[in-house]
Amino acid sequence: MTNNPLDSIRAILLSPEQGRLRELELELEALQRQAEARLANLQAELDRARVADGLAAERLEALQTEVDELRRVVNDYEGLIQKLRPAISELLAHAIHNSRDEMAEALGPVMGEAIRVQIRDSRQDMVEALYPIIGETVQKAIGEFTREFQRNIDARLKSAFRPANALDAVEARLHGVSTAELTLRDAIPFTLNELFVIQHGSGLLLAHYSQSGQSASDSDLISGMLTAIRDFVRDSFGKEQTELEEVDYGEQNILLEHGRAAYVAAVITGVEPLGFRARLRRFISDLHVKHEAQLRAYNGDPASLPALQPKLVRLGEEFAPSAPSAPKPLSRAQRNVLVVGMAGLLLCMGLTLFYGYFTFKLWPVAFQPPSATPTITLTPTHPPTATFTSTATHTPTSTATPTATFTPTPPNTPTASLPPSHTPTSLAAVAFGNVWAREAPDFEAPQVVAIAIDTPLTVRAAFGEWVQVEWQTPEGARLGWVPVRWVTFQAPVPPALITPTP
Repeated sequence: MTNNPLDSIRAILLSPEQGRLRELELELEALQRQAEARLANLQAELDRARVADGLAAERLEALQTEVDELRRVVNDYEGLIQKLRPAISELLAHAIHNSRDEMAEALGPVMGEAIRVQIRDSRQDMVEALYPIIGETVQKAIGEFTREFQRNIDARLKSAFRPANALDAVEARLHGVSTAELTLRDAIPFTLNELFVIQHGSGLLLAHYSQSGQSASDSDLISGMLTAIRDFVRDSFGKEQTELEEVDYGEQNILLEHGRAAYVAAVITGVEPLGFRARLRRFISDLHVKHEAQLRAYNGDPASLPALQPKLVRLGEEFAPSAPSAPKPLSRAQRNVLVVGMAGLLLCMGLTLFYGYFTFKLWPVAFQPPSATPTITLTPTHPPTATFTSTATHTPTSTATPTATFTPTPPNTPTASLPPSHTPTSLAAVAFGNVWAREAPDFEAPQVVAIAIDTPLTVRAAFGEWVQVEWQTPEGARLGWVPVRWVTFQAPVPPALITPTP
């Protein structure tokens, strides 16, 4: 059987490609088997993942149930308190017994608030509980104050005669303060008990000084309470520009001096001496000048603070009470100076007395009283004679010469005449010195005008130690009341001029 030539030619031409096709078919079959195996593996993993997912959902549901139960237990405060109460009581008792200092430090910040609430809610109970202690304390304080007062009085009496005390007494008298009041004021005891330097705002204690030398365990609490009181007063009264300056607590006073970053509080007993507040202001001002940045940045770390304690101690020692020292005996030089001074003082006193006596004796000779004659100007109302005339004319008599009224020597009899009348209604006089005339016979009455010395006067009335006078001025006649001692009369005041009322 003969093959088809066409098939033979095809076989010859496609023989290389057929081999290649066969290889590709084999590779395709291999890839199909691998894909089927991989698909089977993925199906198995998917089945395992579905099983694991079911288990995770069950676990998640169980965990959610446990979380809900814990949340319910936590929100049950009453049940939690009932469970923890026995344990807390035992823990507190154990901590107080074994760690007293730590417990005091931990409870210190809330004790002040607790005491304040207790006083607010049960004031009478607090008073009854503290009354025996307060009464005994007050009695003891009064006894100590009396003894201290007596010691100060004794010390003042022993050292009373000192130049400084004499100068203080003179200054007090100039200001209207008696010597007894000054001695009593100096004898009042003054004690600087404690000093605190406290940061503004936070109330943190920066430094503390105690006069007893012991550091108070509650100084931090005191500083915080002072800051709270200061802020409360400022917020309550709404005055941002003012600060609390003083707190009175029984016999003790707390003086506050403020700075920009801190303030100083001084706990004192008694009345502070002169210059004490100024010294506190100078102290806090110096601190701010040198250490304001450190005072502002303080956050509780003592290492970041400057050395404030030595400065505070020096300030406290400036006002520390000192026992009165016994007077030292005078040295020879001091005794000599004292003797010379006393002799000089006696000499000055003798010279002063001699000068006063000499002046007193020569005063009438050197300063004779002014004459009773009117001024040198001739007026129709001043006739040359001293006799009263019954005529109504003011012309001189025919027997008098024109020069008879201008003699250089003062006449022994008055030369002024009154208006003609059967009863004298006025009296000639002269002003003894410069004196104010008043509207009424009273030093409280308004002043009219000043009368110059040697001014001729006419007495119109008299009332007690006052006389009503009339005198001539360029504007005309004036009338006013002057004291009798400033008027020189030319004759006794007639009874007709004396009136019971002005």
